[in-house]
Amino acid sequence: MNKFLAFLIALLITILFSPIAFSQKNAPLPTQSDINKMMQMSPSELEAYKKQMIDKVSKQAKQMAAASNVKLDEMSLPDFELKPPVKDIKRLAMLPVQPPTLIQLTDGIRKAKQQLETVTPQAIKDEVKSITSTQTPAQQQSSSVAEFYADKPVQALLVSMNSAIQNPNEVIGWNNLAAICNMAGLEHKAILILMNQLVKFPGNSMLLNNMGQAFLGLGELNKAEDFLRQCLVEDPMHPEANRSMGMICFFRDQYEAGMKYFEKELEQAHRRSTLALLKRKNLVTNIYKLRKKRTSIPGKNFFNEIQLGKFVVPSFPESSAETNLKSDEHSGFRNSVTQEILFWLDKGNATKEELLAEGRGGNGLYAEQVKRLLEDLHEVYKPYELALFDEVQLNHLKSLIDTYGEQMAQVKCPLAPIGASYEAMMAYQKKCCDLKRAVLDPFIAQYNAFVTMRINAVRPVWKEYVNDLINIVSLDPSAANKRYVSHVIYQYFLFLATASEAGQFIDMPMECNSKMTSAQADSVIQSSRDIDLSCPAWLNLELDVQVAKIKADCSKYAIEASGSIFRGGFERDFKTGTSTLSAGVGIKAKFFAEVGGAEMKQMVYVSWDNNNRFCDLGLKGTAAVKIGDNPFKIVDGFAKVGATVAGVEGGYTLGINSGFNSSVKGKGIIADFIKIDQSL
Repeated sequence: MNKFLAFLIALLITILFSPIAFSQKNAPLPTQSDINKMMQMSPSELEAYKKQMIDKVSKQAKQMAAASNVKLDEMSLPDFELKPPVKDIKRLAMLPVQPPTLIQLTDGIRKAKQQLETVTPQAIKDEVKSITSTQTPAQQQSSSVAEFYADKPVQALLVSMNSAIQNPNEVIGWNNLAAICNMAGLEHKAILILMNQLVKFPGNSMLLNNMGQAFLGLGELNKAEDFLRQCLVEDPMHPEANRSMGMICFFRDQYEAGMKYFEKELEQAHRRSTLALLKRKNLVTNIYKLRKKRTSIPGKNFFNEIQLGKFVVPSFPESSAETNLKSDEHSGFRNSVTQEILFWLDKGNATKEELLAEGRGGNGLYAEQVKRLLEDLHEVYKPYELALFDEVQLNHLKSLIDTYGEQMAQVKCPLAPIGASYEAMMAYQKKCCDLKRAVLDPFIAQYNAFVTMRINAVRPVWKEYVNDLINIVSLDPSAANKRYVSHVIYQYFLFLATASEAGQFIDMPMECNSKMTSAQADSVIQSSRDIDLSCPAWLNLELDVQVAKIKADCSKYAIEASGSIFRGGFERDFKTGTSTLSAGVGIKAKFFAEVGGAEMKQMVYVSWDNNNRFCDLGLKGTAAVKIGDNPFKIVDGFAKVGATVAGVEGGYTLGINSGFNSSVKGKGIIADFIKIDQSL
């Protein structure tokens, strides 16, 4: 069933797209009964039925062409079979061995002209006389060519013969007469003319080509090949010589060699019969590529003529410091591109008048050629070649983004100490800024460099594509083709808008607001470590309530609960982050008359660090002395009474991790108390 459907589709395509346009009533489309019949056929029967239908279509095309007096290139018909011309032995035998002289040639042409006139209607002879009696021989040459292409071969022959007879020393007249003889089926007459002229002009490519065409028409392939090769030595791109050489190669089943000749032909001329032949042999070539090789086609820069060249994507930022400036430039560029997008989008819409005109009118002379060229154009410029990124490149950009995110997550900014000055805080922010920009700026530079590279690679492809498109469409500048060009230019501006938005525009980190340099920040941070200038004097306090004492300064705070014997306390060190909880007993006594009073404490303590992990366990003891009701004045940790210096407070700690540490300062009373305390 699937094979049958494929066959039916192929058959319908063959019928519907044959060179002659059928009306619905004349088109030999299969009826329902035909379809039912085909469904019962075997594969061999289907193939035979297909051949029968193709022959029927081709025969009807020939009949309609003859009835309408339309020339039909049978090579483009689906039933055409490539066969070499039959060798015409009779006419070949009539050819002389030696070239005729100019007098012999002129006399022979004059007799041939008289013979032709005897069988020519008077109306045609009158038409020829009106041309030859009023025009110069050179003008008659042009008229003869025009008459031939107007499908008036008799008039063309008579006028061309008259021109050659009147001016026998002009090679152009003889060459044109030989060409018309070839096309009129009088190849043996053409050979006589060319034999004479090649004696005087042995390397003339026009004469050599026409001689090759004449022998090819008579079926003498070897001689035809010899003269065509000589022609191509003089003119390698001669379209007719290349075409005939390609045909000779195909006659001999030398398809690869023949394709080389056909490609050279198509570089110079677009011939439907040649394309139909190549398609039938499954040797279809891209005529756009071949046309690009033609030196006769000017490389006109339509891209710049319609001002597309002035739209250039601005450069992208190479660091976060350039983001603001570059963002403004791209914003202005995208505004301009948006206006162009709207303009070309509107130009690509058909008006009601255009649609009506297209409905009434037919195709232009080169409409079919333009259609084929555009199809081949889009075989060259694939959509992915006009896109800014393909899948591989998008994955590369994604990997850059992922790597950047991972590196930024690993950045650990130093924190300013509690109580740091404003200047110190700004210094720490600057250090954080430097750490983040060390990751951010290389990412911006690498990402945007890749995007720029892609824009620079793809934009020239767009330029070449637009130029080639307009060059092709200029052959048939219909309203529909103009709209198509507008649509392509609209897509180009979409590409520019996408390209402008493809870069990375990332502002500097918020920590980079400081105007401080990195060297200044290092200096401020070093100074803040040497001297603590941030602690206000009023923060040193001591409160004594009924059941507890609270002490605080910039480095720590402590709470001590006091009872008659039992004492407890909690202390937090801001600098180290260590916390200590203690509990124990206390004693008050008078040991010396000159001493107002004394106090010593013995406690057990537990400490942990700022991560709440166990740090130390042990004992600590302290002792303090008063003279009268006023404590000693503290100077550098010592009490001064006149000239005598006595310690006012001292102590020790004994921990399982920290070991023994004594804070005894000075001598005398406090030292004695500590000794007593240690003995306890």
